[in-house]
Amino acid sequence: MTRERAIAITQTVTMLVFMSLGTVLTKLTLSEVSPLTFTWVSLVIGGTILITYTFIIRKERIPRNLGRQVWLYIFAIGFFNFVVGRFSLMYALNLMPATTNTYITNFIGFITMVMSIFILKEAPTIFQVMGAVIAFSGLRVFFLQIPPASELLGIVITFIGIIGIAYTNNIARKLAIVTNFKLSNNIISTMALIMGGSITVCIGLILDWPPQISGWQNWGTILYSGFIGVAIGLTVWNYILRTLRSYEASILGASTVIWTALLAVPILGERLASNQLIGIGLMLAGLALVQVRRGRFDQLTRRIIELRANK
Repeated sequence: MTRERAIAITQTVTMLVFMSLGTVLTKLTLSEVSPLTFTWVSLVIGGTILITYTFIIRKERIPRNLGRQVWLYIFAIGFFNFVVGRFSLMYALNLMPATTNTYITNFIGFITMVMSIFILKEAPTIFQVMGAVIAFSGLRVFFLQIPPASELLGIVITFIGIIGIAYTNNIARKLAIVTNFKLSNNIISTMALIMGGSITVCIGLILDWPPQISGWQNWGTILYSGFIGVAIGLTVWNYILRTLRSYEASILGASTVIWTALLAVPILGERLASNQLIGIGLMLAGLALVQVRRGRFDQLTRRIIELRANK
């Protein structure tokens, strides 16, 4: 392993631990601060930091004549990520344990893969299909019984949020293809945040002004979420992907459920049953299989048809 890769992996794991801590602290804060307040105020903080970093520190500029299609893609990324995704995941976290929320959220990769079949016309591999089946079978193990009504609602809302984010993952790849991978990731992230985040902030200003936030602990958590979860998270992730392959980053990213579980025990008093640990294990195993790029499913189907025709 090269020194550069070792540093990138260390940075990734460190960032994921900090983000997992943010999830646990957010769950604690939502007992006193409404999800709407937390969402829009943290986006204001994160957006301000990201705009400052991109346009003042990095001195990047928006290319001229991007075209209508590019702007529509950027708007879609912003809307489904920072409006649909942010609101859904924040409200869902308020209804369920932090570990369960993180576990469900990690299915973004599988939903992204399914959507890519229709949006990007990318056929999955045999191993990817197997991985998705194994991971989703883990849901049955994780939830041995039907959860209480409030938690079940949280699960449904979480899936709405991750479907929105999975859609943006595919649109982001489509945007990269359309622009020949030449448009800066910082510009895409910042402009998407400005467009989508502005809608969220406007909703907050209309329905939630002035924000009801009491205590320095709650303000500290919101500042932490805006700084780590929005600004630093987007920036560091883009930087890490210059060194690590996307599937390597994906596998490391799934470790958030482990860090969240470890942090939720002392801070929130949550506990994981043996079936939940097995469900998490199946999800991680499925995610590992999804990264195998060999043996495209459409090629297997074509070969089966050819064999039958030859008979």
